[in-house]
Amino acid sequence: MLNIDLERLLYAVQIDFQTEVTKIAEQVFSDTQFQLSARKIGKVHAALVVPQIYLKSLHQDYENIVENNLAITFKSQNRAVGNFQVNYLPKINILTISGYYKDGTAYLCFSPGMNPNWYNGRGYKIVRPDCIGEKFELLANKFYPFLEEFFAV
Repeated sequence: MLNIDLERLLYAVQIDFQTEVTKIAEQVFSDTQFQLSARKIGKVHAALVVPQIYLKSLHQDYENIVENNLAITFKSQNRAVGNFQVNYLPKINILTISGYYKDGTAYLCFSPGMNPNWYNGRGYKIVRPDCIGEKFELLANKFYPFLEEFFAV
Protein backbone atom coordinates (compact mmCIF):
# COMPACT_ATOMS: atom_id res chain seq x y z
CA MET A 1 0.00 0.00 0.00
CA LEU A 2 1.13 3.56 -0.68
CA ASN A 3 2.21 5.92 2.00
CA ILE A 4 -0.86 8.17 2.25
CA ASP A 5 1.17 11.40 2.26
CA LEU A 6 2.87 10.53 -1.03
CA GLU A 7 -0.44 9.49 -2.53
CA ARG A 8 -2.11 12.76 -1.51
CA LEU A 9 0.83 14.79 -2.77
CA LEU A 10 0.74 13.10 -6.18
CA TYR A 11 -2.99 13.64 -6.59
CA ALA A 12 -2.83 17.24 -5.34
CA VAL A 13 -0.15 18.28 -7.84
CA GLN A 14 -0.76 15.70 -10.54
CA ILE A 15 -1.29 18.11 -13.47
CA ASP A 16 1.71 20.30 -12.63
CA PHE A 17 3.84 17.23 -11.96
CA GLN A 18 2.86 15.57 -15.24
CA THR A 19 3.52 18.78 -17.16
CA GLU A 20 7.01 19.16 -15.69
CA VAL A 21 7.91 15.49 -16.11
CA THR A 22 6.74 15.63 -19.72
CA LYS A 23 8.87 18.71 -20.40
CA ILE A 24 11.94 16.93 -19.05
CA ALA A 25 11.31 13.77 -21.09
CA GLU A 26 10.61 15.74 -24.26
CA GLN A 27 14.10 17.24 -24.11
CA VAL A 28 15.44 13.80 -25.05
CA PHE A 29 12.47 11.82 -26.41
CA SER A 30 10.13 14.12 -28.27
CA ASP A 31 7.17 11.75 -28.73
CA THR A 32 6.35 10.20 -25.34
CA GLN A 33 3.32 9.30 -23.33
CA PHE A 34 3.66 8.19 -19.78
CA GLN A 35 1.98 6.47 -16.88
CA LEU A 36 2.70 7.64 -13.35
CA SER A 37 2.68 5.31 -10.38
CA ALA A 38 3.96 5.61 -6.83
CA ARG A 39 4.86 2.54 -4.87
CA LYS A 40 6.89 1.24 -1.98
CA ILE A 41 10.11 -0.46 -2.92
CA GLY A 42 11.20 -2.92 -0.22
CA LYS A 43 13.76 -5.68 0.05
CA VAL A 44 12.03 -8.01 -2.41
CA HIS A 45 11.46 -5.36 -5.06
CA ALA A 46 14.70 -3.38 -4.69
CA ALA A 47 16.51 -5.60 -7.20
CA LEU A 48 13.93 -4.72 -9.83
CA VAL A 49 14.85 -1.04 -9.82
CA VAL A 50 18.37 -0.84 -8.37
CA PRO A 51 21.00 -3.54 -8.91
CA GLN A 52 21.80 -5.16 -5.54
CA ILE A 53 25.55 -4.67 -5.87
CA TYR A 54 25.11 -0.93 -6.34
CA LEU A 55 22.49 -0.62 -3.61
CA LYS A 56 24.61 -2.46 -1.04
CA SER A 57 27.65 -0.35 -1.84
CA LEU A 58 25.78 2.88 -1.17
CA HIS A 59 23.68 2.08 1.86
CA GLN A 60 24.21 -0.45 4.63
CA ASP A 61 20.53 -0.55 5.62
CA TYR A 62 19.23 -1.15 2.09
CA GLU A 63 16.69 -3.75 3.20
CA ASN A 64 14.63 -1.11 5.03
CA ILE A 65 14.11 1.24 2.10
CA VAL A 66 10.36 0.90 1.81
CA GLU A 67 8.68 4.32 1.94
CA ASN A 68 7.87 7.10 -0.50
CA ASN A 69 9.64 5.82 -3.58
CA LEU A 70 8.42 6.96 -6.96
CA ALA A 71 8.37 5.08 -10.26
CA ILE A 72 7.45 6.75 -13.56
CA THR A 73 7.05 4.66 -16.70
CA PHE A 74 7.44 6.32 -20.10
CA LYS A 75 6.11 4.58 -23.18
CA SER A 76 6.96 5.80 -26.66
CA GLN A 77 4.33 5.62 -29.35
CA ASN A 78 6.69 4.60 -32.10
CA ARG A 79 9.76 2.71 -30.82
CA ALA A 80 11.05 0.58 -27.97
CA VAL A 81 14.11 2.82 -27.39
CA GLY A 82 11.74 5.50 -26.09
CA ASN A 83 10.37 3.15 -23.40
CA PHE A 84 12.05 3.71 -20.06
CA GLN A 85 11.40 3.86 -16.34
CA VAL A 86 12.60 6.41 -13.80
CA ASN A 87 12.80 5.36 -10.14
CA TYR A 88 13.58 7.77 -7.34
CA LEU A 89 14.52 6.57 -3.85
CA PRO A 90 14.77 9.76 -1.76
CA LYS A 91 15.89 8.09 1.49
CA ILE A 92 19.19 7.06 -0.09
CA ASN A 93 19.45 9.72 -2.83
CA ILE A 94 19.39 7.33 -5.77
CA LEU A 95 17.73 7.78 -9.12
CA THR A 96 17.69 4.93 -11.63
CA ILE A 97 16.66 4.99 -15.25
CA SER A 98 16.19 1.69 -17.02
CA GLY A 99 15.43 0.92 -20.62
CA TYR A 100 16.17 -1.34 -23.53
CA TYR A 101 19.24 -1.36 -25.70
CA LYS A 102 20.66 -3.86 -28.20
CA ASP A 103 21.89 -6.30 -25.52
CA GLY A 104 18.82 -6.23 -23.25
CA THR A 105 17.97 -3.96 -20.33
CA ALA A 106 20.36 -1.30 -19.06
CA TYR A 107 20.16 0.46 -15.69
CA LEU A 108 21.70 3.84 -15.02
CA CYS A 109 22.24 4.39 -11.29
CA PHE A 110 22.66 8.05 -10.49
CA SER A 111 23.51 9.71 -7.20
CA PRO A 112 24.68 13.32 -6.84
CA GLY A 113 28.41 13.78 -6.64
CA MET A 114 29.15 10.31 -8.00
CA ASN A 115 29.94 9.09 -11.48
CA PRO A 116 26.98 7.41 -13.20
CA ASN A 117 27.07 3.62 -13.00
CA TRP A 118 25.64 1.31 -15.65
CA TYR A 119 24.39 -2.24 -15.08
CA ASN A 120 22.73 -4.86 -17.25
CA GLY A 121 19.58 -6.77 -16.39
CA ARG A 122 21.60 -9.34 -14.43
CA GLY A 123 23.23 -6.69 -12.24
CA TYR A 124 26.68 -6.76 -13.85
CA LYS A 125 28.49 -3.49 -14.49
CA ILE A 126 28.59 -2.49 -18.17
CA VAL A 127 29.96 0.39 -20.22
CA ARG A 128 27.55 3.16 -21.13
CA PRO A 129 25.31 1.90 -23.98
CA ASP A 130 25.80 3.91 -27.18
CA CYS A 131 22.15 4.27 -28.15
CA ILE A 132 20.67 5.36 -24.79
CA GLY A 133 23.60 6.19 -22.53
CA GLU A 134 24.00 9.89 -23.21
CA LYS A 135 20.23 10.41 -23.28
CA PHE A 136 19.66 8.68 -19.92
CA GLU A 137 22.52 10.58 -18.30
CA LEU A 138 21.02 13.86 -19.52
CA LEU A 139 17.62 12.81 -18.15
CA ALA A 140 19.15 11.85 -14.79
CA ASN A 141 20.75 15.28 -14.46
CA LYS A 142 17.35 16.90 -15.15
CA PHE A 143 15.10 14.53 -13.19
CA TYR A 144 17.16 14.31 -10.01
CA PRO A 145 16.94 18.00 -8.94
CA PHE A 146 13.27 18.14 -9.94
CA LEU A 147 12.34 15.05 -7.92
CA GLU A 148 14.51 16.13 -4.99
CA GLU A 149 12.59 19.43 -4.87
CA PHE A 150 9.26 17.65 -5.34
CA PHE A 151 9.92 15.37 -2.36
CA ALA A 152 11.07 18.30 -0.22
CA VAL A 153 7.57 19.85 -0.42
